[in-house]
Amino acid sequence: MGFTDAVRRGIRIVKLERAAYREVAADPQALTQALVIAGLAGIASWLAPPSFRLGGVILGPLGALLGLFVMAGVLHFAAVLFGGRGDYLTLVRVWGTGWIVSWALIVPWLGMVVSLWGLVVACVALEELYGLDRPRAVIAVLIPVAAAALLGLILIINLALFGGLRGWFSLV
Repeated sequence: MGFTDAVRRGIRIVKLERAAYREVAADPQALTQALVIAGLAGIASWLAPPSFRLGGVILGPLGALLGLFVMAGVLHFAAVLFGGRGDYLTLVRVWGTGWIVSWALIVPWLGMVVSLWGLVVACVALEELYGLDRPRAVIAVLIPVAAAALLGLILIINLALFGGLRGWFSLV
């Protein structure tokens, strides 16, 4: 299967076609394609104005791949915690292929909003790959998202009030 077929599968995953989830889950070679799709999403995020930097062509894909593996690990852990049974690399293949929606990041603001659809893709992936019912899948996705949002808020408050890490050291 070629890259064009992988893109078609990614679009079908984003459209929440469960058959596409099962196809990618059953195809071990889809891992490479998922990694390419996620890497291209990283490039798209760095090419978007005003953050365009030449180094982003390298750092964007590396950050996206690291993010894919870490976030898939968190989702895998949450799914198992909620009683699901599934395979981590299968989740990486399917969800990574669904990261095609993140190619929209090249369009400022609109891309960020469109990329939120990736959370819905993740919920369906947990339903399909881990056998979770919808409420458990949604909770398994939203708890890590809420935790990340809380950590981000704490970071923003820290930067605003204390001027970054310097402020933490001056408090000691």
